[in-house]
Amino acid sequence: MGSSRPAFVIFDLGNVLVHIHPEAFLQTLGIDTPENRRYYQKSVINIVKAYERGEDSTDQFLDHLGVLFNAHDAAQQHIRGHRRVFSRDDFCRAMLSIIGRPIVGMEELVRNLGARVPLGLLSNTNPMHFDACMDDLAVLQVIPSHFLSYRLKSLKPEPGIFEKAIELLQLDPGDVLYIDDLHENVEAARRVGLNGYLFAGEQELKRRLSDLELI
Repeated sequence: MGSSRPAFVIFDLGNVLVHIHPEAFLQTLGIDTPENRRYYQKSVINIVKAYERGEDSTDQFLDHLGVLFNAHDAAQQHIRGHRRVFSRDDFCRAMLSIIGRPIVGMEELVRNLGARVPLGLLSNTNPMHFDACMDDLAVLQVIPSHFLSYRLKSLKPEPGIFEKAIELLQLDPGDVLYIDDLHENVEAARRVGLNGYLFAGEQELKRRLSDLELI
């Protein structure tokens, strides 16, 4: 990663600013044995990806979950981990249970950083999760620019989501620092010219930002 002072800093959301617990979705629905998780997990991931890519509205997303979980007879439901029909409210509660607590120390760090350099957010997310985070996650009020997968119709680590963010910023990608907790996303960001940084905790990030004379 370059050593010059960035003109813009972009944060990932999940596990950088807020803890994310994907396993909580099936657990909240009461489907928590390894066998039953394996049965549903791949299909749930595919349905969520379509939602996060902006291919499906929230209503369509909930409809797809209803088909997956409710279109079985009673015997199949028992084998596959649940004995009742789930409502749309059940699916919404399960989705929101994925969002955990804020990452300790990150709100203060972001507030201090925002006084020195413009900030953005680039995240694989969906309307349900992002609306909840905007309501409950104070740090997002300090980050004015939001580059979201469901709006940009692209998911990390695809290059398109980074390229669209750069186009919207109208900056040289070498002037942008991008912070993510996943190695594949950091590498994808670097391939399009961004200065990718692998997040390994608030203290390590603070040291790096200090080295860049950003805090």
